[in-house]
Amino acid sequence: MKVAVFGGSGYLGELVAERCDSRGHQVVALSRNPGRGTWEHRRCDLTAPGLGMDENTREVVAESDVCVFAAGSVSWQATSTESLQIHDRGIAALLRLVESAKRAPRIVHVSSILALGEPEKPVTSDQLYVGQRFRNWYEYGKYVAEHRVRHSNTQHNIVRFGPLLGVGYDRTVPSTGDGLPAIFPLVLAGYPLPLTDGGRYPCYVGDVFGAAELVADMVEWTAHGRTITWFDPENPSLLEILSRVCLPFGKYPRVLKADVKRGEWLLRMAMRRIGTDSNLADYAHPWIEVHCGADLENAGAARCRKDYIQAMSAAMAGQVWPARIEARSVHA
Repeated sequence: MKVAVFGGSGYLGELVAERCDSRGHQVVALSRNPGRGTWEHRRCDLTAPGLGMDENTREVVAESDVCVFAAGSVSWQATSTESLQIHDRGIAALLRLVESAKRAPRIVHVSSILALGEPEKPVTSDQLYVGQRFRNWYEYGKYVAEHRVRHSNTQHNIVRFGPLLGVGYDRTVPSTGDGLPAIFPLVLAGYPLPLTDGGRYPCYVGDVFGAAELVADMVEWTAHGRTITWFDPENPSLLEILSRVCLPFGKYPRVLKADVKRGEWLLRMAMRRIGTDSNLADYAHPWIEVHCGADLENAGAARCRKDYIQAMSAAMAGQVWPARIEARSVHA
């Protein structure tokens, strides 16, 4: 099949392109920056007029069998203009391009568990709007993008991921500029972290390799509007995640047990004082409850590798983690 991967040079997108290429698909990676794989690369910019594509590239997309929407890096500090340029107007322009093709490609849309914002009740994969509030423009942008895909005249399936960790294509690791990984430098530097219940609550992380494998599976599925939420079935707590990150560095996280909800304003002020994103305070307490056990069963082919968090941390430290990252079933 011909597969167009938008965001094909990103942490997840580049690995998706590699997984699809390894399965024998004809892959075209589209992004603002050239990728590193041997597959075809073309320029695309969701914030530019005409998506920054030349006419030949538009034809390549229109002739694809499947389009993977995986563009847009995580940025909690994005303004409304920056976020909506990509996740609203950019996605809308992509959908118009797909819908105008003579034989419209199927779509695999990579969404985020953050598209659910902060609801007041448990949420399942069948839901999107549940009266939730959104803590930053990135969350709202992901919500708008998924809403547009859901209500488009396309054949599509949607997958939501939580924070993705692990070692990606060519030993890449996630950026520590935003989201959960932004906490890692603070922990490794020895900063004490006040966390509700000492961080003993889940953050729905997943292995980027398993996530890419699942997207490659979905490329080969029949599209009928499914929405899947996928994460590590072990569902480690934030404390467990931070402990595994610290392990290759020979450290242990300094966690303070506190009711962060009551003093969240004080924590945000302290984070601003040390020069980090105050939005990280959102990880200092439980923020969502997701009910999606059936999703993990339906996505049984996708796996998380053993020690993927420690392997990522070792790569961050310039080390080679012992070869204990063989795949394991999500049902293990």
